[in-house]
Amino acid sequence: MKKKTRTKFVRYLGKQMKENATALQIYSRDMSELPSLTKLLFNSTPDGIILPKNVEDLQRIYNLANETRTPIIPRSGGTSGFGGSIPYNKGLVIDCKGITSDILIEPIDQTVTTSPSIIFSELQNKLKLQGFSLCSYPSSFYSATIGGWIAHGGHGIGSLQYSSVVDQITEMQVVLPNGQVEIYTEKDDISLFFGSNGTLGIITEIKLKIKFDIPIKQFGCIFDSPYELMKGLKELQQVNPFSVWFLNPSQVSAFNDTFGYNLPRSFVVIVSKEISFEEEELEFSNNFNNTIRKAGGQILDKRYFKDIWNFRFKTFAMLKEFPYFLVSEVILPIETSVKYLRKLTNLFEGKLRAEGELISGTHYSLLLYLPIEEVIGDFKKSLLILNLNKHVLKSKKIGGFPYSTGLWFAGYYSQIYGKEQFKRYKEFKKKIDPKNISNPGKVCSPKLRIFPLFSLKFVIRVASEFS
Repeated sequence: MKKKTRTKFVRYLGKQMKENATALQIYSRDMSELPSLTKLLFNSTPDGIILPKNVEDLQRIYNLANETRTPIIPRSGGTSGFGGSIPYNKGLVIDCKGITSDILIEPIDQTVTTSPSIIFSELQNKLKLQGFSLCSYPSSFYSATIGGWIAHGGHGIGSLQYSSVVDQITEMQVVLPNGQVEIYTEKDDISLFFGSNGTLGIITEIKLKIKFDIPIKQFGCIFDSPYELMKGLKELQQVNPFSVWFLNPSQVSAFNDTFGYNLPRSFVVIVSKEISFEEEELEFSNNFNNTIRKAGGQILDKRYFKDIWNFRFKTFAMLKEFPYFLVSEVILPIETSVKYLRKLTNLFEGKLRAEGELISGTHYSLLLYLPIEEVIGDFKKSLLILNLNKHVLKSKKIGGFPYSTGLWFAGYYSQIYGKEQFKRYKEFKKKIDPKNISNPGKVCSPKLRIFPLFSLKFVIRVASEFS
C-alpha cells in the first residue's frame, strides 16, 4: 500500500487498523491453508486489517477505498474453504464481527432482527429462551456468522423443509461500495447478495423468519452403496423430514474414532424430524421404517447414534490433529450423481471424507474433507488443491456445481445461479461499484496479476487437469 493511502486510512481509523505480521498472516487464509506457491497466482496477504464498529465506519472506509482505489475484502467468521474472504491481490480486510446490534424478536410476525456478525449458536440460544428457533443453519453452527453464510450461498440443515436462507430474509440493510446505505425487502433484490461473497457491499442488519422451537428427533439407517443411498434420498422425501444428513464410510470411521461411536462402516444416514407428540413420533417411525426397507436400506438402532445431533456440529474438530487438510463443497443432483459419488469414495486412496445434507427435493450438498497425515511441501499441497478442485468441477457433467464461487471458483457464478441472475448481478455491480473495489476476484474471475492475458479461472482449470 502506498504511504499516502495508508496515511488516509490511519488518520481516520487509528487503532481500528491493524498491520502487525501475525494479524496479516491470520487473515490471509480461511478454513484451508494456502500453500505459498499460490502467490504465483495471487497475493492473499492483506495490507491491513480494519475493525469497524458501526455503519458510519463502513461508509467512510468505502469512500476512502474509492478515492484511493484500494480493494476492500469483507470477512466475518472465515469458516469457508473457498477463499471468499481473503484478498486476491492485497487490499484491506474488513473484519465485520465488531458491528453488532440488539436482537429484536417479534413473536407475532415470527421474525428476528439482528446483526449479521452474530454466530448461529449464539442467536439460536437467545431464540430458544423465547420458544423460537432458526429455520435453517450451517454445519459450522458454532463458528459461522449469518452474514458470511448469506455471502457464500446459505444452504444447510433445515433447508430441505424451510428452503435456503434467501427465502427466510424479509429485510436487509446493506452498506454499498459507493457508501450509500440501502434497505432491501424484495426477494429479487435480496437474492443478488446471496452468494455474492461481499462483492456488492457489506450487510449490516438482517430480519429473518423464525419458527416455533419444536423438538427434533433423530432416526438412523444405513445403505451399502451410493446407488442405494441415492434411492434412499429420493424415498425419504416422502416422509417430509426436517433434515437428512449422511456420512460416507471414511467419515464414519473418523466419527467413530473421534467421538467413540460404533457406527457401521457404510453410508450412514441420520434423518431428523420436528415432532411434538408421542403419536407423531410413532407414526413417523413407522413411515420411516417402511421407506427405508423399500429403498433397500437397513434401520439403525438408536443406541448406535445416541446424542449424535450434538456431535454433528463438531466434525471440523476431527481435522485439528492433522498437519494439513483441504475442505471443499459441491452441490449435486440426486438423479445423476451415483457414479460421481462412487468415484469420490475411492479418491485419494479412500481417504476423502464426505458428509452430505439434502437441501431440496432434487439436490444435496456434499462437504468434502481431505486430511493429510504427514507434513508435505508446498508443491504437493498445490497439486492436492488442484486435484480436489478438478473433481468438484467435474460435477458439471452431471448437473452439479461448486457450493460457492470465492477465489477458487470465481467465474462459475452463472453455473450456480443461472445466466439471468448473473446478468442482473453484473448490471448492479457496475452501477454501485464501478471501480470494482469491493472484494474483487470472487465472482468474476480476475486476470492473473503476473500474466494478465489469462484469467485465474482458466489457469486453475488447465492446471487441475495435470494434477
